[in-house]
Amino acid sequence: MRPDVCFSLIVLLSSCAPQGEATTSDVEAAYARFERNAETARQLILDFDAESDAALAHFADSAIWTPTRFGQTDTVPLEQAWAGWKRAWAAYDMALLSDIVLLPGVDPVTNQVDGSVRVYFDWAYTRAATDSMAGKTLQVSLYEAWEFDADGKIWMTQLYGDIGAMLAALQEAE
Repeated sequence: MRPDVCFSLIVLLSSCAPQGEATTSDVEAAYARFERNAETARQLILDFDAESDAALAHFADSAIWTPTRFGQTDTVPLEQAWAGWKRAWAAYDMALLSDIVLLPGVDPVTNQVDGSVRVYFDWAYTRAATDSMAGKTLQVSLYEAWEFDADGKIWMTQLYGDIGAMLAALQEAE
């Protein structure tokens, strides 16, 4: 084979992306989606911290929370999650303790950035003092990941952290 033909063949073959691997434009598009979605996630955290009804606007109507608590087997729909937030806002003073550092999520099959967003953060929950119980503040570390639809709305949330144990401990008398 002539050297120039051989060289052309090598260049042609090496320029083709292997099946299943992301191209540069795919990666750039995924990072652009991540940046857009990260801004939505950041605002959600700020709205939640402010106990604002504006937090609801960041979710698709069909949004779900996946089962991550012990004993939980069913997804939680938006209406149920929202009702829980409202109860928690009424019962506790909550404060974000850490900086918001949002990280890109990856597709679990390809390990490529996919536009999803994840975050590690710490919250403080405070139970106000009553006639029978002293006030109490506890901290919980959490990991949360969000998947977004084509409109940039959150359609799935995964939240990991022992909120159940923290809330139980918060209700214990000292």
